Amino acid sequence: MAERLPEVLVDLPDEARDDDLSLRVVRLLAAALVGLWVLALGAAALGVTAVGDLLAAQGKLVFLAGLVVLLVVRGAGSPVDRVSWWCFAAAVLSYLGGAAAYEFYYRGLEVQPRPSWSDVAFLGFFPLAFVAFLLLLRTRVRRLTASMWLDSIVTGCTAAAVAAALGIGAQLQAADGDALATATALLYPIGDLLLLSLLAGGLVLIGRGAGPGWWWVTAGLAIFVVTDTAYAYQLAHGTYTVGGPLDVAWGLAFVCCGMAATQRTSRGTTTRADGGSALLIPAASALVAVALLFRGYLGVGDPVAGGFALAAVLAALTRTGLTFRDVRALADSRRQARTDELTGLPNRRSVFEALEAADTRLAAGEPTAVVVIDLDRFKEINDSLGHAVGDALLAQVGPRLRDQLRTDDLLARLGGDEFVVLAADLDADGARLLADRLRTQLQKPFRVSGMGLSVDASIGVAVGPGDSASAVELLQLADLAMYAAKSTRSGVAVFDEERDGHGRHRLEDVAQLRRGIEGGELVLHYQPKLALTSGSVCGVEALVRWQHPDRGLLYPDAFIDLAESAGLMAQLTDQVVDMALAQCRAWADAGRTLTMAVNVSPSNLVDEDFPAQVRALLDRHGLPASSLVLEVTEGLLMEDRERAVRVLGRLRDDGVGVAIDDYGTGYSSLAYLAALPVTELKLDRTFVAAMTGSSRAESIVTSTLQLAHALGLVLVAEGAEDQATVDALTWLGCDVVQGYHLSRPLPADALWNWLEERNPAVIR
Repeated sequence: MAERLPEVLVDLPDEARDDDLSLRVVRLLAAALVGLWVLALGAAALGVTAVGDLLAAQGKLVFLAGLVVLLVVRGAGSPVDRVSWWCFAAAVLSYLGGAAAYEFYYRGLEVQPRPSWSDVAFLGFFPLAFVAFLLLLRTRVRRLTASMWLDSIVTGCTAAAVAAALGIGAQLQAADGDALATATALLYPIGDLLLLSLLAGGLVLIGRGAGPGWWWVTAGLAIFVVTDTAYAYQLAHGTYTVGGPLDVAWGLAFVCCGMAATQRTSRGTTTRADGGSALLIPAASALVAVALLFRGYLGVGDPVAGGFALAAVLAALTRTGLTFRDVRALADSRRQARTDELTGLPNRRSVFEALEAADTRLAAGEPTAVVVIDLDRFKEINDSLGHAVGDALLAQVGPRLRDQLRTDDLLARLGGDEFVVLAADLDADGARLLADRLRTQLQKPFRVSGMGLSVDASIGVAVGPGDSASAVELLQLADLAMYAAKSTRSGVAVFDEERDGHGRHRLEDVAQLRRGIEGGELVLHYQPKLALTSGSVCGVEALVRWQHPDRGLLYPDAFIDLAESAGLMAQLTDQVVDMALAQCRAWADAGRTLTMAVNVSPSNLVDEDFPAQVRALLDRHGLPASSLVLEVTEGLLMEDRERAVRVLGRLRDDGVGVAIDDYGTGYSSLAYLAALPVTELKLDRTFVAAMTGSSRAESIVTSTLQLAHALGLVLVAEGAEDQATVDALTWLGCDVVQGYHLSRPLPADALWNWLEERNPAVIR
């Protein structure tokens, strides 16, 4: 984000009171000065001969002195723009000095020198006013661009060229033969135009929110342009009279400047105007300059060369216009890529770009607050009234929240009914107050299609660098705080390490798990499966472990849920299947053919590309599809049965085995057993371990075995922990057993040694 505005629009009651008091004083002074000026005009209308003295002499000095006091008072009550107003007061004071010098000294001379020290003081108005307006702009725009400076130069040079072409300089020189007097007279309208072009460029940058004060100053400068040009012309022809219409016009211009000081400060917006309006001033100046060049060619008697030159320049300007159109189209595409279509706010992409920029401020120790806003009860509106009404409500959120933020605060839509604010220069207390104000705004009813709709908001706040020196992590921490606010219904919550720290550590664990998967930290242990009819080991189940660099070997219950919630399960499963098939290939090459069972997750079963990925892995390792059995739990099958049937069907069509794991503990249903393309049932260890001591458990095992055989399925009994259980399962006719009595899960090398040393008679 760009550099912050120096003002803080929140929690400044003392400054607000000072500003209100200064405005009241300023408006009283302005009323008195305008009254004096209107009185003078009234006297002129009645034909009072002393009006010239009143306007151009002592009365004018009193008026200018009063304006200086007015601007000083205005600056005293405006902490943000104080230097700007005081600099403008200095500009008017310089003008007052020139007027006083003329009135008390030069006016009494028979021959008045041109230029004089009065001209020096009068011209001192322009640089001081330029600095004043520059400072005012600096607090309202992110930066003063090179194009803005160039616009001022182009406008000023064009004005000088027009003045020269109209013969004002020649006429002035003819009047007294003094080139310095000519140049001095030209400096007035040129200075006015430079100031006017600066304000015009500023208005384009600030936008429609500039406020009436800017337009009052612009009107005053426009009057100065006309008046100073007329003054130069009259001076050249010797027709200027003190106390005439020009003095009235100058007074009116200063009245406009005084009226600007009576207006409340407006921060406006920093949104650029359309590119066409930004090019209006330089384009018009370029056309005027071309016309002057063509006129010069006509003057030297070479219209053919002038015509070709004019055509070439106009063609170049046309080409520039076409290039500008193409550039604007690219800029629109870039803006749309970073803008939420529904609300017009910056989108998630813009948020992360702003967060990346905020890291620099955080590294420098500058406070930065991230505020995450989630609308409560919005889902009810969407479900009951439809998405069109919900979208209309969301479109009103941005303008309502924007009014509570400063110009450079970023307000964006993260997605759904979630918004985020990124604000610099706010500590935890300031961010909490901001969040309270935002929630208050959202609690006000929204008017949609004639209905009053009420929502609430849960808001989380995180402030760096205290909570974190990473802006992206601040967003995550603010999200954790938002969920804390939602769960406790407190409305607003600031991140608290003691309360939300477990969530923060979860984020760290996700990052470590992602690195672990990518860095090859996953390892597989294998538990053998015994075919009771033959007494031989027919296959193994691959069980994943995480060899954590700091915490040692972690079992699945320590990271599987984490992987599922973080969206890492597809990547994890792909790596496990790849590792398991690679080991299966290695054993086959060593002369031992075993089936490989691998557990899969819900995210795999809803992934239409998963069967193709499995097929590609089998082909990579040169294994038949029958060598792989994928184990799924009953709960997974119930979550999205239609898609699960489709995905599993494609796997079975390829020849991959499918086993229902932990059978009997979930939502067991004969309907899905008939519909799903499964090849095995794995009876849960709860029933197998208890069957020798419980007749009811034995009955469940028996009935499940009969059901599996009736459906043509293989029954695998897991949890065989002793020889008595294995004997009972053998007597019942169970197909395959798996459990600690046979072997614990072992690394690949240890399992190979176990297979080589195993005595089949021990198990049978």
